Amino acid sequence: MADGDQDPIEALRRYLETAEDSRLARERVYETLRDHPGWLANLTVHKYMCMRGCQLARAFRVGGLTLLAVRDYKYSPGLNLQLSVEAARDQNTLDGERHWPSHVYDMDELAQWGDEAGAAVVCRHYRGMLTGRRVLTDCGNATPGRPGKPTRL
Repeated sequence: MADGDQDPIEALRRYLETAEDSRLARERVYETLRDHPGWLANLTVHKYMCMRGCQLARAFRVGGLTLLAVRDYKYSPGLNLQLSVEAARDQNTLDGERHWPSHVYDMDELAQWGDEAGAAVVCRHYRGMLTGRRVLTDCGNATPGRPGKPTRL
C-alpha cells in the first residue's frame, strides 16, 4: 500500500480513495495503522469505552475521512439466537456461531443516513449503536493524536 519514497499516511489516504472495495480498504488501512507503532495513536481523534472500561471503538482520521474501528464481540448464546439467523452466523462470524468480527466504518458516509444507520458497539457490559452524526459531533475539531477524554457509554 505504501511505497518507500512517499509519506505512508498519504499513501494510505490515496489507497482509500482509489480502492474498488471501500470496506476492504478501510479494514486494510486500519490493520496497517494498528500494526505500526504510533501510527494509529497519531491519527486518533476520539475513543469510546463502556462504564467499566472496555474500549468499544476508536475514531481516527485519514485524510478527510473520519473512520471508526469497533472491536470484535461475542453475544451470549441466547442473545445471539435472538439477534441473528443461522445463515448470517455461518457466513459472518469468526467461529461460525457467535464471535462477530471487528469492523471499520466510514462515519461521514453513515452520517448521510441520519440516525437510521450506525456502528454496533458491544462488550459484556454494553450493547448499542453509534451513529455517524454522533461520532462526527463527538470528534468535532479534535486534533489527531490528541483524542481527549473518552466517551463512556
